[in-house]
Amino acid sequence: MPTARITSIAFTSPPQVKMEEFAELLAGDPGGEHVAEIVRNSAIDAKGMAVNPFADDPRRWGTARRMAVSLAEARSLGREAIEQALERDGLPVEEVGLLATATTTTHSAPGLDALVHETGMRSGTEFQSLGPMGCYAALPALSTVRNWVEVHGRPAVLLCVDLFSPHLQPPPYDKEGAVVLTLFGDAACAVVVRPGAAGRPGLDVIGTEMLYVPEFADDLQVHLGERGLHIRLAPTMPDVTASAVAVPTDRMLARHGLGRADVRWWALHPGGRRIIDRVSEELDLPADSVEVSRALMREYGNTAAPAVLGVLGRLQDSLPLGAGEHGVALAFGPGATIWAVLLRGA
Repeated sequence: MPTARITSIAFTSPPQVKMEEFAELLAGDPGGEHVAEIVRNSAIDAKGMAVNPFADDPRRWGTARRMAVSLAEARSLGREAIEQALERDGLPVEEVGLLATATTTTHSAPGLDALVHETGMRSGTEFQSLGPMGCYAALPALSTVRNWVEVHGRPAVLLCVDLFSPHLQPPPYDKEGAVVLTLFGDAACAVVVRPGAAGRPGLDVIGTEMLYVPEFADDLQVHLGERGLHIRLAPTMPDVTASAVAVPTDRMLARHGLGRADVRWWALHPGGRRIIDRVSEELDLPADSVEVSRALMREYGNTAAPAVLGVLGRLQDSLPLGAGEHGVALAFGPGATIWAVLLRGA
């Protein structure tokens, strides 16, 4: 059975909004001072916003309008990411056998699966709509695509899209609400996964591991309410994640006869400044890997599912794994869930 090999990654974002300007927009609202404080300490300079609050403020929208706008914008951004990934790979769209999509912020049936037709994939192309899972969604979705490619021996595309700008919540803002407003940005990322073949460069997906810490499930939640998505993000999450992350990581590596020293680079989910700090300290991650996560967060914020794939793409572009070298992707999210994926250069 051939391995499943990542051969192309394309990360896209809507137009950027500078965080200082965003804080100024909210300064006069009850709790606006919390937003300004969080922005100053966030290490986020800008983020993509498909709905620009300076032009059309969504904070008073009802859920129906938020979801309709989110779906339209997600399809547009997702189509752009898919087209870029296929062009970069050189794979004709007609050869795609599966489109798998993962999103926490866009809910509809049909939804992102309509991109099968909008991108020109052939009639009969399979589609799978995965989610909502939150920030870790990209890695279980990649595992699903890996299994499909290995079984069917055909190429697949994974698309992750999350848009938070249609779900901006109205004031008043406490500190937790200010963190949510500041942290999350909009993006899409498409990944082409092909059967491994001689002479085809890329990253083989060779192992996965998940850990669920249910006693902290209340600390990070995403629910749909009367004003779109409401996110609960407790300040304990960085410490909870750091205390647990070594378990699935070391278990996965040991199963393949590896240790942390055998990993050339680490694609760490840019979930926030403290998440990056605490997890990198716990695992003693190399500075060049961690800086890529910091850079993506600085430029785009935490884009949830697309984020770790964006880091993965940058690492492979700047520090491509040689044949037989290993990399690890790590992502974290609701339910206090940690996912790890082991990659090997081809």
